[in-house]
Amino acid sequence: MRLPRLAVLASVLLACTGAALGQHSDDNAIVSADDGFGLTLGRESVGIYNPGYVRGFNPQVAGDARIDGLFFDQQGNLSNRVLEGSVIRVGISEIGYSFPAPTGIVDYDLKHPEYGALLTTVTIIQGPYSGYAATVDASVPLDGKTLQLPIGASAQLAVFEPGYSLKTRTFAAAPVWKPLDGVTVRAFVDVFDNTDIKTLPTIFTEGSYLPPNVARGYYGQDWATSRAESVNFGTIVEARLPDDWFFKAGIFRSVSDSPVSYADLYVDTLPTGFGEHLLVGSPDQWSGSTSGEARLLDRFTLGPLKSEWTFMFRGRDTPSTYGGSDVVDAGQARIDRNVQVPIPDFVYSATTKDITKLSSVGTSYRGNWAGLGEFAVGLQKEAYTDSVLAPNEPVARISDDPWRAYETLAVYLGDKLAFFAGGNQGLESSGSAPSNADNRGEILPVARTSQLDGGVRYAFTKSTKLIICYFEVNKPYFNLDENNVDRDLGSQDARGIEVSFSGEVVKNLKVVAGGVVGSVTVNGDNLAAQGIGTYAFGQPRNYETMSANYAISCLPGFSLDGDVSHWGKSPASTDDSLYCQALTQFDAGWRYLFKVDGKSASVRFQVLNLTNTDIWSIGYSPGFSQYGPRTIQTTFTIDL
Repeated sequence: MRLPRLAVLASVLLACTGAALGQHSDDNAIVSADDGFGLTLGRESVGIYNPGYVRGFNPQVAGDARIDGLFFDQQGNLSNRVLEGSVIRVGISEIGYSFPAPTGIVDYDLKHPEYGALLTTVTIIQGPYSGYAATVDASVPLDGKTLQLPIGASAQLAVFEPGYSLKTRTFAAAPVWKPLDGVTVRAFVDVFDNTDIKTLPTIFTEGSYLPPNVARGYYGQDWATSRAESVNFGTIVEARLPDDWFFKAGIFRSVSDSPVSYADLYVDTLPTGFGEHLLVGSPDQWSGSTSGEARLLDRFTLGPLKSEWTFMFRGRDTPSTYGGSDVVDAGQARIDRNVQVPIPDFVYSATTKDITKLSSVGTSYRGNWAGLGEFAVGLQKEAYTDSVLAPNEPVARISDDPWRAYETLAVYLGDKLAFFAGGNQGLESSGSAPSNADNRGEILPVARTSQLDGGVRYAFTKSTKLIICYFEVNKPYFNLDENNVDRDLGSQDARGIEVSFSGEVVKNLKVVAGGVVGSVTVNGDNLAAQGIGTYAFGQPRNYETMSANYAISCLPGFSLDGDVSHWGKSPASTDDSLYCQALTQFDAGWRYLFKVDGKSASVRFQVLNLTNTDIWSIGYSPGFSQYGPRTIQTTFTIDL
């Protein structure tokens, strides 16, 4: 159920940007994946979900990101200078995971240090198109096995579509200190700087039809180059206490800053390709969050039952500044003529200040009966406030203080068969209004959410298994109304069945496959009068993906891999009067592992969008953009 535009941009950016570069030469997400729900390992991703999309929603926006299991309110991008990767936790993978969330969990994994050893990994990438990148990651021993310093940097030109590019620089360090037996202190700092970001035009048609077919190309404004900066840092402390008590706590700071940004819009576009050309400029848009969590765990055994009590406190303080944009009408223009408009003299207005605060205290219990099953229950009390100071308006405040509960259960029938079920409630962020909304940048109200799921897992072998899961997720529905304002329009219910398969089907052939069949429906009073249809915008009824890796026995170190993904039709207008076409994308590649002067190295060659599919694609909110053409990329990695 991922969206075509997001999927293509994600696949290209994960392949070429500093958001996911620089890891060990033998990293292989297909080989490493334990299921088909979603794994990111270094710059490779596999599975039906990713950190920006789970069961129809975005867990990063919802505030459901974790770092090494601890609550982290992510505002800015994290680079792979500090991350090994991430795992998506839904369904059976949430069993035993403390305090899950309805949107699923994105569990970030910090760099694994090589204690007492010096390891340096260099990665050079050519492509896609004229893009290139170079990264250096190292793990440096500073005091034997007591203090280790993972550190890294990258520089690149990322081209995500012909003519549309950005420059990225990253730097990060993530030291690990073990001052005492049973005590670990982990810190990290990650600086992520994107400059010269070319603005991709977005097309809006006047009626229920797609934009006309036009040749792919660069149709943006040369001056419309944005900048985005992210800074993340934090500290994690873990300690083993007497009598099987454990303490773990982390405090994090995440900042996203866009000093200058633009939107390039064609509205009321006719079948002839002519539309009203609007150019949007925005002053500094900024958000920064201080968040963290502390946990105290007591582990004990009652006969055959292994138990764990957890006491938790978490919170976040998130001020932001948004708004103040100016819109300039450049007149009628064809979407494919690339008429360059002189940079407008944008007149920015005052910005809006927004401060959200959240605190939560809770407890959970987990019991595990070896060979029979496990269960967990948890309860937490949350307190949320949002204070908004708009220009020339009094301070507006909203608050909520719900109880949240969750329960999970897994029953094992031998080594092969397991049944599982769970339910949880959430209080999650709703993100901000997109750049094409009249209230662009506005922080949307917090949402009460809920989820139920359950299913079965069958293990054919120790490494080959099938998982089938039914889920229901309920959330408020935010999108553009008839006045082009992004607001709460009702509720949305996501229901579906997801399937995951992973394992070695024959010798040397590893397959990771998954699919989702279901729908996201919108409910509310008088929705039709507001131009809102029954099915949520941009959500396909089905999505399937399969990735395979085949190691060739007669050519040691050489392997072939491929991916195929299919998205069904999805509503391309909020009133469901228009649907975008179904899409199937094929990717293929090979890799070769070898030695250079005794050092491990690899060469990776990939072709994305092998058949050069060309359609209009959509995102989470209305508007069409070009679909990325066939791309080729070559990666060389060496461990020194």
